[in-house]
Amino acid sequence: MKKYLGQIIFNLIVAISGVLLFSCTGILDSAFLSVLAIICIVAVMTWGNYYFIKAYDLGRKAFQKAYIIDEHTFESLNEPKDYIEVIKDLKDYPLCRQEASKILEQWELFQKKSVALDTISSSGGVYDLVNQDIQSVMINNMLLFIKRTAIIQSTSRNDEIGMHRNYLRMLTGRNEKILADYTNLLIEVSQMTDSERMNTEIKSLSLIIDSIREYKKEMESEDI
Repeated sequence: MKKYLGQIIFNLIVAISGVLLFSCTGILDSAFLSVLAIICIVAVMTWGNYYFIKAYDLGRKAFQKAYIIDEHTFESLNEPKDYIEVIKDLKDYPLCRQEASKILEQWELFQKKSVALDTISSSGGVYDLVNQDIQSVMINNMLLFIKRTAIIQSTSRNDEIGMHRNYLRMLTGRNEKILADYTNLLIEVSQMTDSERMNTEIKSLSLIIDSIREYKKEMESEDI
């Protein structure tokens, strides 16, 4: 009940306002004004309830301010879940909402692919190492995402904002490529027997390892 208290109060205020509008004015004397008033009240209630429902879906309180990145943000980044929580908060920030949603979807997709690889490869060996490397790449991309969003929050020039958003899209594009390589690896591994996986060179595995190396080189030279 407490979770929906704001929405309940909002609806009560609108309802009471509607009653007062009709009872304390001569609006009922005009059919046109009465219909117009009803339409306005319904529109306000619809918009308000949509706002509250959207806030609940995003896991935040109504009227909660957009998340602001500060030094405490980076001090709290210890585990993958810490990065995820910050990115979730950034979904409320209009200038990177789409990109934040995208990078969260990519992380969820990586988690699913990781489970699938563990299942079809009987886990262990080089597959675990590759999976850890991919996770490292994606977490580092989230860190770069958070850092660049901090810069966006400190600027007001539209041309700079556009440049920074392009960088965020580049990060999600980087994830997209490595996830596509991961998909190819899953397909190839799923088509091989246990003995073939032990004795056959897996082309997609070599490609994804090369991709990871390239990504690591890019990240080492990244200058944001």
